[in-house]
Amino acid sequence: MEAWESIRASRAVALTDRRTSVFGVGRIVGVCVVACVGLFVCPLPAPALAAPLTFGRCPAAKLVVKTPGLECATLPVPLSREDPSRGTVPLAVQRVPASAPQAGTILLVAGGPGQPALPPFEALLAPLARLPALRSYELVSFDQRGTGQSGALTCPETIELHTALDSYFAACGAALGTSRADYTSQSSVDDLEALRLALGGSPLSLYAVSYGAKVAAMYAREHPEGVARVVLDYPSPLTGADPIDSQRLRALRRVLDEVVCPNAACRSFARDPYADLVRLVRALRAHPRSAHIFDSRGRPETVSVGETSIAHLIGLMDLSPRMAELVPGAIVAAARGDAAPVARLAGAEPALSSPSAIGAVSSAAESALAWEGPSGAAGGEAASPQETASSLISLELLLATSCVERPLPWSPESPLSSRAAAEGSWIAQLPAGITDPFTVHNVVSRSLIELCKAWPPTPAAPPPPDGIPSIPTLILSGDEDLRAPYEQDLTVASGYSDAQILRIPDTGHSTVSSDRSGCAERAMIGFLTGEPAPTSCSGPSVNHVAPPPPFSLSDVNPAGARPTLAARGAAAVALTVQEIVGQPSPSGG
Repeated sequence: MEAWESIRASRAVALTDRRTSVFGVGRIVGVCVVACVGLFVCPLPAPALAAPLTFGRCPAAKLVVKTPGLECATLPVPLSREDPSRGTVPLAVQRVPASAPQAGTILLVAGGPGQPALPPFEALLAPLARLPALRSYELVSFDQRGTGQSGALTCPETIELHTALDSYFAACGAALGTSRADYTSQSSVDDLEALRLALGGSPLSLYAVSYGAKVAAMYAREHPEGVARVVLDYPSPLTGADPIDSQRLRALRRVLDEVVCPNAACRSFARDPYADLVRLVRALRAHPRSAHIFDSRGRPETVSVGETSIAHLIGLMDLSPRMAELVPGAIVAAARGDAAPVARLAGAEPALSSPSAIGAVSSAAESALAWEGPSGAAGGEAASPQETASSLISLELLLATSCVERPLPWSPESPLSSRAAAEGSWIAQLPAGITDPFTVHNVVSRSLIELCKAWPPTPAAPPPPDGIPSIPTLILSGDEDLRAPYEQDLTVASGYSDAQILRIPDTGHSTVSSDRSGCAERAMIGFLTGEPAPTSCSGPSVNHVAPPPPFSLSDVNPAGARPTLAARGAAAVALTVQEIVGQPSPSGG
């Protein structure tokens, strides 16, 4: 969510609108913002790389949430450290300086790959500088190379966007040329070390989210002297998740049964939510259903709801507590013949019945999403659409990093002609039932495999470093998180000799920004400032699971009134308003 120079802003917003209509993934899917990558590679002299950072006032046009005390700087780093003559990338850096004698530096490492860090820094971390516990700490973040204000990696405008997005990104990758190999996690690790030295060289306390946890893990292994403490919020594993993100499917039954619907919270309408889900997917696989809904502009629309719709809905379930509360009732409603709640929650997107590549883009952006800052969060002032255009995930950067680092059925250098056969062999060796309750084809078609299959051959990224750091580490694990579930957090924790997991109840992906109790935020602040982490987030679990909406007016039972037509009508109006207000996003309803 950054600003651009005015000459690019109008073009960026125009393309954002155009691609939003194609992707149809509302406010959470990263949509590409147009700029030529070459514009951001500046032939600055090498000595500039060693100069200390000079911070100054942030231009208002560069801010999304105008938080008091912010300062900005630019750190040029080599595009290629193997060949510095190829120019530099300007890293956009923000900080809130300590207001008391400085005790340390806390640095936010954002997720993705492809998500800019400065918007969540402005909305989430920077406003915390006013807290007494953080007044003696410098708070810092930067957009990683290829994201946001740090030379956002994007497709040249000469490439036309069509619904065949695999072909589109294949052409994009080819147009980026050899520079597409310069956006690995190792490059971000080297950039982070350059930033630490430019800040004075003291050890950093890292707050790393999602994919940022991989960058932090690599950095802690390569530069242990540069790290004081680490907090990992819903972390990605060091080696990357498997290419179909099967961990979310393995955790699905536990999350539904033990977290979303514990202690018979859904018993009034569903005895076994997971079994209901399995039956619904099988039914929709054979016979998709139509749903009549209204889009965000109030226009009626008929959409098809099938197996892909449910897969997409499950992919959204852990992005907000409200979404998790609505999903079980929507599943039961669809099983009873009313598919409209599923369609509304999924945003009435073309992805419900689109070509697989569009579904893959949607799924890829869901997986990349680290934190979505609300406009005006933390008392800040919201920016205009022009100022927020480049807040979106750069899918080009996501592919440039993931297609050479994530485990895939082929090596990244392999020719395109060999990848279909490699994919087929890989699928044939998958364990039976690994994608249940969805088909293997459905899951694979919505994964990065579908897009990386067309990404041009690129040298493989260097493997992540070995070793087990002894740095004090706290892992925040949302109980409702399917993207980085507790089972995966256990694996991440085993890679540190001094790590503990703090489970956050009633919270999905992004614990600090979505935990309604505030326990995750307090634990993050306390741990990074040297306090011991709590052993648990106490307090009773609060479940407000919504039942299926009434299918007809006769199903509405007005509380405290005789079930007359007028009373039923009034109750139906109240339920409708309640649902509108409680929508997790304004993308449809």
